[in-house]
Amino acid sequence: MAEPRRVLLSFDVEEFDAPPEFGQPIADADQLRIGAEGWSLTLDLLARLALPATLFTTARIAEHRPDLLRRSLALGCEIASHGLRHTGLEIPHLAQSREILARLSGAPVVGFRAARLAAVPHDAIADAGYLYNSSENPTWIPGRYNNFFRTRKPYTDAGGRLLNIPASVTPIVRFPMFWLSFKNAPLPITRAAAAWILAADGVLNLYFHPWEFTDLSPWRLPPYMKRLHGPAMLDRLERYLAWLARRATFETFAAFAERRRRESPR
Repeated sequence: MAEPRRVLLSFDVEEFDAPPEFGQPIADADQLRIGAEGWSLTLDLLARLALPATLFTTARIAEHRPDLLRRSLALGCEIASHGLRHTGLEIPHLAQSREILARLSGAPVVGFRAARLAAVPHDAIADAGYLYNSSENPTWIPGRYNNFFRTRKPYTDAGGRLLNIPASVTPIVRFPMFWLSFKNAPLPITRAAAAWILAADGVLNLYFHPWEFTDLSPWRLPPYMKRLHGPAMLDRLERYLAWLARRATFETFAAFAERRRRESPR
């Protein structure tokens, strides 16, 4: 029997600190408020669709809204680390954020994603107690990174201690499936690319940000970041996820990593 196709859906639950990248100050309280507003909307979406997801969460926003952390767990979400805060990653933050999130959630924290997909030594991630890392987008994003020739599929590193689960891109042309492409590409193209990846790889790794579901109109962000936001973004994502749910099984990153470990023992 063929292995079911899998969708790994994730959200980077973080304080909204995008405006300073474009010369606009934003108070810490507003960063946390907008991040938490989006987090709540994300959980509403997951509850409506009855889908599991992995929430890569900064320790800072988890401490700010432990009630949303508890609600996330009640909905069957996995809590993974997105660092201590969304800026200024330091190696000690890897273990610190994992410990804070585990204490607040009462659940194991086994996954990590670096803010803005920053490059972090794989040995350091494994040394901090993580079993998997999802901080790589194997494509070229002008002005950010060029990972076009990186491995597209999950692979082990750090002496076999760490499973790396890259964000999904299509074969050959490396069309990315992350949040920016979802906002800017026509939905039929996004669906065709998703079907291509599921057929070729059997697994589709998607990620979005809860703050995308809030009203971004007050902020002077580039058009490619604001093309869809608020209810329009949320509605489009809901329709897309419902379409995917008819074609594949959704599971958390931790469940995927554990299954990979059982199937490929060292």
